Amino acid sequence: MNVSAWLQKLKHIKGLPYIALALAAGIVLLLLPSGSGHESTVSASLGDTYRTSLEQEVADLLCEMEGVESCRVVLTLAYGYEYTYATDQRVTEHEGGKETEKTVVLATQSGGEEPILLREKLPIVLGIAVVCPGADYVACARIKELLCALFALSDEQISIQT
Repeated sequence: MNVSAWLQKLKHIKGLPYIALALAAGIVLLLLPSGSGHESTVSASLGDTYRTSLEQEVADLLCEMEGVESCRVVLTLAYGYEYTYATDQRVTEHEGGKETEKTVVLATQSGGEEPILLREKLPIVLGIAVVCPGADYVACARIKELLCALFALSDEQISIQT
């Protein structure tokens, strides 16, 4: 088949100009440089590190149960860490009402000033998925009971698959 015959066949394809335009745009986007040119290493956030270590700890615990030989655990978290710092509050009253000004209290440590941490709140577990190949009904029921007690979750927030 020669080129002119092939081009004649292409003329009859509906929407060919749009396909060609999309293909050209894709090629241009692939050729454009991305980022600022600096290499950056992607590190897991503190919440991801917490989640993966908690998943491993729960999986290890479940594997110690009778009827569970191996399992995989996946957790869903509500949010990341939450910190509460000490603040100093000043309230000024005037004709129009009250004006409140809050400032974070700093402590001098190691030659520098750092905010005073009052409370660190860990991420909340929203749901758990467990895959236990070969586990029977009794083992699955005991796993769900353990996870409900451990994380204060309802039955609906835990899924166990065999």
